[in-house]
Amino acid sequence: MSQIDLWLQEKRKEWQADFLGLAQDVAMACQQTELRWTHVAGNTSDHYKTIRLRIGKGIAGEVWRTGREQRATEIQSDSQNLLKYPIARLEQLDMTIGIPLMKNGIIRAVLLLGYRKPIATDVADVTAVYAALPDLSVLLEEGGHKDD
Repeated sequence: MSQIDLWLQEKRKEWQADFLGLAQDVAMACQQTELRWTHVAGNTSDHYKTIRLRIGKGIAGEVWRTGREQRATEIQSDSQNLLKYPIARLEQLDMTIGIPLMKNGIIRAVLLLGYRKPIATDVADVTAVYAALPDLSVLLEEGGHKDD
């Protein structure tokens, strides 16, 4: 298990999220951007591994395109959102908060908090999440290597 995976597990519990995921561009330098969920915690299956997104598609793609936080609520009761957000469909998430992880003005990854049931608005306060992003950035820089 990598340092990033351990960080996600710890923060998922701390932030009371049901799901925490990190989407990154996995395309080769000469290819078009392909976003994949590279690290997750709280997943119900491994189906997230099959999701491939382009910029502007899915919650991670929207965050990647805009460089801004994106929220989606009541996803499970809206068939359009279920089609639009495959991670929410596969993980039965009803609310998501996608946050860009940037370095020098360039998006490096998207952090997604997911909730399977409606939550109180104070739980959705992401101040603590933003405060923890520098730690995640360091892990990404280090490559989040696995402990042997």
